[in-house]
Amino acid sequence: MKHLIPMLLAALWALPASAQSYMLRAERFGSDSLGAGRNVSLAVGWADGGTRYAFYCPEEGGMRSYYRVDLKTGRQGRMFDNAALARLLAPYADPASPPTPRRLGITRPALDGDGRRFSFDCGKHRLQYDLRTQELAEVQEEKPRPAFRLWETDCSADSLYGITAIGHDLVLTHPGGDSVRLTRDGERHYSFAAGGAAAGEGTDAAAGCWVGRSHKFLALREDWRRVGVMSLVDDLAKRPTAKTYKYVAAGDREVVRYEMHLVDADARSIRRLDIDRFPDQKVEIPALQPLPTTDRAAYFIRRSRTCDSMELCRIDIADGSVRPLIRETTPGHLNEQLFEYHVIGGGSEILWWSERSGRGQVYLYDGGGRLRNAVTDGRFVAGHIVRIDTLQRTLIVEGYGGEEGINPHYRLYYKVSFDGGEAVCLTPADGHHSIDIAPGGKYLVDKWSRMDLPEMRRIADMRGRTVCALPGCDIAEIRAKGWREPLLCEFTAADSVTKLYGVVYLPFTIEPGRKYPIISHVYPGPHDDQVPLAFSASNADLTLAQLGFVVVNCSHRGSSPVRGRDYYDYGRGNLRDYALDDDMAVVRQAAGRFAFANIERVGIYGHSGGGFMAAAAMLRHPEFYKVGVAASGNHDNNIYGQAWSEVYHGVTQSTDAEGRVRFECRVPTTVELAAELRGRLLLIHGGMDDNVHPASTMRLADALIRAGKRFDMTIIPAADHGLPVGYYTNLVRYYFTEHLLGLPQKDTDILRHE
Repeated sequence: MKHLIPMLLAALWALPASAQSYMLRAERFGSDSLGAGRNVSLAVGWADGGTRYAFYCPEEGGMRSYYRVDLKTGRQGRMFDNAALARLLAPYADPASPPTPRRLGITRPALDGDGRRFSFDCGKHRLQYDLRTQELAEVQEEKPRPAFRLWETDCSADSLYGITAIGHDLVLTHPGGDSVRLTRDGERHYSFAAGGAAAGEGTDAAAGCWVGRSHKFLALREDWRRVGVMSLVDDLAKRPTAKTYKYVAAGDREVVRYEMHLVDADARSIRRLDIDRFPDQKVEIPALQPLPTTDRAAYFIRRSRTCDSMELCRIDIADGSVRPLIRETTPGHLNEQLFEYHVIGGGSEILWWSERSGRGQVYLYDGGGRLRNAVTDGRFVAGHIVRIDTLQRTLIVEGYGGEEGINPHYRLYYKVSFDGGEAVCLTPADGHHSIDIAPGGKYLVDKWSRMDLPEMRRIADMRGRTVCALPGCDIAEIRAKGWREPLLCEFTAADSVTKLYGVVYLPFTIEPGRKYPIISHVYPGPHDDQVPLAFSASNADLTLAQLGFVVVNCSHRGSSPVRGRDYYDYGRGNLRDYALDDDMAVVRQAAGRFAFANIERVGIYGHSGGGFMAAAAMLRHPEFYKVGVAASGNHDNNIYGQAWSEVYHGVTQSTDAEGRVRFECRVPTTVELAAELRGRLLLIHGGMDDNVHPASTMRLADALIRAGKRFDMTIIPAADHGLPVGYYTNLVRYYFTEHLLGLPQKDTDILRHE
């Protein structure tokens, strides 16, 4: 009898149910049903330039209470009694919505510089509460006078000149004078206008920047005229309408060309600069870089099309000469995700990120491009610089993999001297961190979490020492609904050496004797693995697991730029298949850890690059993966963007018999594997996806048809690359429930997401 009960329970569980009622099992633990908990977010305000006081407002028993922190002593306490302040606010508030202790109705709170007066808006009034005398008074807020600028963004530092693009040409303006048209050869796709205006009327801000406080403007013009086009059809328009756009695909002969022009506003002149170095090079306008110009020079980056070399160049605005300062060459491809540089000290020094050692580090150069020293010491992979203090000669930088026992994908922060030496870890707790640095640079708010740890917070000093703890996120109400944390798991890659990190989601109720199919949720990168790091109570994988699956989401070699050059570059030359062996290794290890996991029933799904990987897995390893969902997949990377396929797969440069430079990029596709399909495969794509063109999915579908294969496909009309999230999520749930669990869902209606 004791053996019969589990069998009966399993049989009852498997009885056909309406699709709507069955899918509600998952929705019970969706974000809308669970809620977010208390103190999900907590903002900290600074007073006195962040040198003495701070304040914050947590939720306590359904009421928001304000606390003041003395940063020098770490002491904190409530600033006022809510009931008392509510009574004082009554004369200023809307009579239809009087303030209560639970809802004071105040906005734009600010703690004054001495930490003794609390200012805020109440209705139409700006009020100030004296924390010592407990008196409330109305104050007149002095509104700053806007600086006089003739042009919104394109003015010289002294507002004497303005520059803009009109009809794709550059136009210089100045007070009391006529506008000067500096160029007359601009046209659509060969424009001085920034952003989308270059493909439209060409009247908008000019692409470029003023050089320091000078009257020189550095303009960038991109030439898209010979670049090929792609087209989409909006089937839901009143009349089906074509959308045509320029697009550089992998291996294209015609790519974007770049020009730089130096405008001398005083002389009303413009000249083109000689910036050519690499064939088919890419040029990055310095306007997006911190401190890219001085009064005498401007800086820009040019990259080779082979993706392995780049140069930092200095433009002398006195004579327009262009001189390379720093050249970076690396095996494989340059790490564009983490690379940055900073020109500091009026051009006397340069902070430069490089992966030349195999792990991303920050280096210090002099203004002439001569290396002085390494700033970070290789203890961690350096990420982006978040603060530079030129007076103290220190910087704060993201760091990955520097602390023993902490997932190397977690972001920590370090303080280090320009001269190098030992870095100070400012955020040593085990978790994924974010920080908010006080204006004075003496303190910071440290927030960290993991998928199994709701957000924790503290205020710390610049040695990483805790000044005071702050309230963390409270999820007691979520737990009371039966929610449980996912499992953080460490696996080993197919090489049996490299550590991989992921999250495993289990059904909250495990029935004895039952076997649960495994689903791998994948995204191969290389720019990001999309494995969640910071806490989130609910996501698509957690709810999918509640339908009766073990869901695994894990990194793979080649999937992240924060693990060092060899890890990041692992997929180069093998962009289709590089992550598959690691994914199978992870699934096998997960099955070995959980006795209830069914290694004989494995599914896989993903979106975008994950959709591409899911289809590749189904076709390359049909003996392992039985059911797959591939959404918005770039199944033919040869018609996908140059910036993706050429960088991550590789492009070869050669010279033909006539001396012309040629580039070739050929990425293996899932299309050529169509005949290998043996399992159940669902293809999904948005009809107006201008990121991954629907042709990628159509080409795979065509190959499957020609191979005589049965498959399923959903085209979502007028949807872009992101897809309608709720509908897509439910397509995944229905497909795996029917084909991996073997539970047909007969209802016509799919569970709706409003």
